[in-house]
Amino acid sequence: MNQIDDQIHEWEPMIHYVIRQLSIHPNEQEDCAQIARIALWEALNRGCTLSKTYCFQRIRGAILNHQQKNARHLKHEVAAEQIPEQCMASERNLFDWLDEQRLLLSPRLFELLCHLIDGTEQTLSYSPSRLRAYKADVQRELKEAINLKE
Repeated sequence: MNQIDDQIHEWEPMIHYVIRQLSIHPNEQEDCAQIARIALWEALNRGCTLSKTYCFQRIRGAILNHQQKNARHLKHEVAAEQIPEQCMASERNLFDWLDEQRLLLSPRLFELLCHLIDGTEQTLSYSPSRLRAYKADVQRELKEAINLKE
C-alpha cells in the first residue's frame, strides 16, 4: 500500500465510530464507509493535513451529504406513488379517515403515514431502504383495509 492508503487506513476506527454515532442502517454502512474514505482521499490529494478534528468533520460531513442525497432521491420516489385513491375518493373528512387508520395501523406505520401525507418522511431517522420498506407496509395495510370494507 502507498502512503495515502496507509493514512486512510489509520482513520478506519473513526470512520466506523461516526457511522455508529449517526445510526446508519446496516445495509448502508459499507457505502457510507466508502464515502468517508473517498472524502479523506480527496483531502490528502489536496495536500491537507489530517488532524483528528479535521478528519471527524470531513467524515461526518461526507456521510451526512450522502444521506441527504439519498433522502432527496427517496422523496421523489415517495411522491411518485400515492396512497390508494379509494381512501381519498370518499366524502369523509381526512381527519375522520386518519382516526380510522390510527385504529387499524400499528403506531409506527401510522406515524409514517402522517409523515407521508405531510411530506416530512425524511425527518424520520430511518434509512432510505428502511423507509421504502415501511412505506410498502403502509400501502399494503391500507389496501387490505380497503379490500375488507368492500
